[in-house]
Amino acid sequence: MDKEQQEKMERRWKKFQDIQGYTDEEMAIFRSNPEYVRIIEYAPKFITHRIIVEVVEAHNCIAGHKAGDRIAVMTGNGHLITEEMPKYVCAFALFASIPRVYAMWERFHEDLDPDGMLFKISRCPDVGCRRGGWGEIVMKIYAEEVPKEQRVKLGAAKE
Repeated sequence: MDKEQQEKMERRWKKFQDIQGYTDEEMAIFRSNPEYVRIIEYAPKFITHRIIVEVVEAHNCIAGHKAGDRIAVMTGNGHLITEEMPKYVCAFALFASIPRVYAMWERFHEDLDPDGMLFKISRCPDVGCRRGGWGEIVMKIYAEEVPKEQRVKLGAAKE
């Protein structure tokens, strides 16, 4: 890594430290983990992409979710962007999508195509009224590259 790249990387580390509020001691602990170093230095998809959970099928959903609703829009770090989501979001549907979020993070970490996951479809835990529940939805999870000008805004919002 040349001097310019090293300086850029140190600025990235400093920004991360400021965002997290880490002391120098905490930062040293964090930087001692080679996997974390790899994320900060070699896996930019965390800051260049956002994660979307979109409803593909809905039947009698008590939260009113319909096909096409983006019930979760989040930064690559997992912060919900609530102004891009419906007013009411089923917490149980979000909970059911968490394993897919972790899978996407693994893809980000490996600098792979985030949409190359084998299992992209999830469903809420409600089984629908015919099976003793209330309603049901099926969701897909995918990544969306964030345009550079929006990344700056997200960075200002603690990305």
